[in-house]
Amino acid sequence: GIFAAIAFLVAIWLAAKEARKERIGLNHVYNLIFYIIIGSLIGVRIAYLIEYWENISSFVDVFKIWEGGLSFIGGLIGALIVFYAYTRIKRLYFLRYADLFTPAIVLGHAIGRIGCILGDGGHIGKLTAMPFGAMVNGEARHLTALYEFIFLALLFVCLIKAKDRKVFKKSKGLLFLAYLFAYSTGRFVIDLLRIDPRYFGLTMTQWLLIAIFLISGCFIIKKLRKWGLKE
Repeated sequence: GIFAAIAFLVAIWLAAKEARKERIGLNHVYNLIFYIIIGSLIGVRIAYLIEYWENISSFVDVFKIWEGGLSFIGGLIGALIVFYAYTRIKRLYFLRYADLFTPAIVLGHAIGRIGCILGDGGHIGKLTAMPFGAMVNGEARHLTALYEFIFLALLFVCLIKAKDRKVFKKSKGLLFLAYLFAYSTGRFVIDLLRIDPRYFGLTMTQWLLIAIFLISGCFIIKKLRKWGLKE
């Protein structure tokens, strides 16, 4: 919980900083942050309850988020729904604001994973013969949250460097799409090492990641072709 709060605060700070840099009014940015927090909190819990419904023994258990049980993909989807709704209602350019928030999302997510590592051991995964596995009951297992933290840290650095390149400045939304494409790829591979419930051989998260990968990939190709023709 502490690291989730830190993650939100750092993400808010970075989003505000990027808004000032891009000369975007902070009014809408702070409003979006408020709705994103609500949407993401609802989304993370709903996704967890769908995937781990067998862990819920009473109606009260549905609301026990302090005991863990949060799904980032669910939070991302919940946040995107309210984000898109807000930009439509206020007649804002969705892709411009999506690019603005992208580095903040990645950095906040990485910080949140530190909490996972310190809290429950880092989503202990499958058995491993690698020397960097975590010892659990005398067995070495993958620390998948640690892997994801490293991946997110690298992705954040790449996105920060990429956002000032001409193609990303010209084609609004490309940075956000690149994040979705890269994250869905990396997280899919990491989830192969997790011991979550499987549905037709894959976790529920992996099925969602496949959809995100295909959709973002198609939009990236479309944008690059359009940008290339203009050039």
